[in-house]
Amino acid sequence: MTECVERLMASCCSFVRARRWIGIVLVLLVVGRHADARPQGGSSDEQERPEVVDVRIEGARHVDEAVLRAGLETRASPWGPWRAKIYFDPSVFAEDLKRLEAVYAARGYPQAEIEGIVDRLDGNRVALRVIVREGAPVLAEDVVFVGFSVLSQESVDALRDAASLQPGRPVGTDVVQETTRQAITTLWNAGYAYANVEILGTEIAPDRVRVEVRAEPGLQTVFGSIDLAGHVSVEDAVIRRELTYLPGEVFRATPIEESQRRLAGLGLFDSVEIEVLEREPSVVGAPTRVRVTEGDHTQFTYSFGYGSDTQGYGEGGWRHLNFLGGARTAWLRGRWSWLDRGVEGVFVEPYVFTRGMSLILRGYAWHVDEAPYTAFSRGGRAGVQLDVGRSVLTATYLHEFESIRVAADAGSDPRAPLALLGLDVESGRQSGVRAALQIGLTRDASTEVGGMARGYRAALQLEQAGGWLPGAFNYVSVQGDGRYYQPLSGVVLAGWVRYGSIAPFGPPSDVPFSARYFLGGAQSLRGWGRFEVSPLAASGLPIGGQSFFTVSGELRVPVAGPVGTVVFADMGNAWEATWTLSSDLRADAGVGLRYASRLGLLRLDFASQLTTLEGLRLNSERRDRSWRIQFGIGHTF
Repeated sequence: MTECVERLMASCCSFVRARRWIGIVLVLLVVGRHADARPQGGSSDEQERPEVVDVRIEGARHVDEAVLRAGLETRASPWGPWRAKIYFDPSVFAEDLKRLEAVYAARGYPQAEIEGIVDRLDGNRVALRVIVREGAPVLAEDVVFVGFSVLSQESVDALRDAASLQPGRPVGTDVVQETTRQAITTLWNAGYAYANVEILGTEIAPDRVRVEVRAEPGLQTVFGSIDLAGHVSVEDAVIRRELTYLPGEVFRATPIEESQRRLAGLGLFDSVEIEVLEREPSVVGAPTRVRVTEGDHTQFTYSFGYGSDTQGYGEGGWRHLNFLGGARTAWLRGRWSWLDRGVEGVFVEPYVFTRGMSLILRGYAWHVDEAPYTAFSRGGRAGVQLDVGRSVLTATYLHEFESIRVAADAGSDPRAPLALLGLDVESGRQSGVRAALQIGLTRDASTEVGGMARGYRAALQLEQAGGWLPGAFNYVSVQGDGRYYQPLSGVVLAGWVRYGSIAPFGPPSDVPFSARYFLGGAQSLRGWGRFEVSPLAASGLPIGGQSFFTVSGELRVPVAGPVGTVVFADMGNAWEATWTLSSDLRADAGVGLRYASRLGLLRLDFASQLTTLEGLRLNSERRDRSWRIQFGIGHTF
């Protein structure tokens, strides 16, 4: 019976892999159906009004087109069947044009003129054009800071250099408000909780003003009493333990901002605001009020889609963000795809010993169906996580039972090599308890503004299994991961490098077959299928390596609205020996499309191999095609 079920599952998997384009088409249809297709107006004469099929913005040079589109309520009908048409409403379009003029005025272009043109097409349709005449900006002739003598000269110079208002740049309400905030923050960080800042402009020409940033610092002070407001089910202690300031400490803006970030990071609140209250004559220090608005602590989530690695997938989960009080989190999740399926439960105790340290308990049962092997694991993990700013340190103990079976292709291999890898000579199976200690360090110094990433992310993980720990497997492994993002004139240059090695304490069988390194697929070498790049057995079956290295580079180019393109190249390989790094690398290059849908960023890549991998066989078939099409959701890295 078991063999019949396995044959049936294998046939189903083959059927889906052979028809992967069906899944891609279905996802595109779903995207077309679920795009923002809210009809405008909603009156009964929709069928008589023309449908909006296109909205173009022309002449915008100093304000990003994405910012202007965000100010438009008028949209074009989405593409795809089952779409809800959007009909033209002249009054809404007229209000859109006024909003765009306000956008330009806020950025220092008060003379900007926005004109809307309606092009009538056949079939009761219209194409809209938004014509932008930006006009001359109002520039700052000079920016003078007055009343900041209570600060050191270094602080004043730093504020002057960082201020949004700069000589020779446009003066609009946006930069005035931002400069006011920057000046007040600087004074707050020096202890002046009741500082007042106003910005005055003196016109010296129709398009030139002299700007004065004038401060009234008041007196230095300390933090006073802390009042809490708005919470209902969340305990006072949960809020207070996330605050990074105490009464009596010197007043500064930085701990207020950090406290807001920490409270928002709990996920318990829809909004968090810390305000400085007016000081009463008999009160020492500057009192503050932490005002929160609680969100829904019980969340049900689900998602579905298609990827060239996972094929079709669906998953759902339940999460409670204040389980048993104390901001504890409980989470149950189930997932099914052609690649992996299983269930897991997670419990998080957010405050252990000190602020920022969490206890995380996890139990799971998971099945993975890779091309070279299948694996089933069940067990649990217990660990602590310490958050320090943008860095996270973790220590985790895992204890799980693993059952692994190599693909049927292994049957034509000489028995000795597979036996050395710990596989049963007759069945091709490997099983045992894996007990390991993992230490990890990650740092995320990246940000994303307007869809463009900037900065870097880095991670390092050390793992030891067996040795002084129980279990059937005995090894030590190291993996490093670095990512870097650099915007350059409207495009983003992104890079990704990874290296890892796993060293058995004894023979190669001390390493579980599923822990060996395989490359290829949508997340690594895109010119090959998933897990196709590794050392090969005599039959051509990938058997994984004990070291690997990959490096990828992408040039991400926005095209129009939610559409972008990518040019990329990948290099890497996996080697049999431990602690290996060789110039023997597989390489590919290609181009891709990106579409920012409501389901997430849809990714379609075409990659062509620049080097070859001879003798590769999977599912009894030769894999000598020199190109691949990869589809997924989210950036590759």
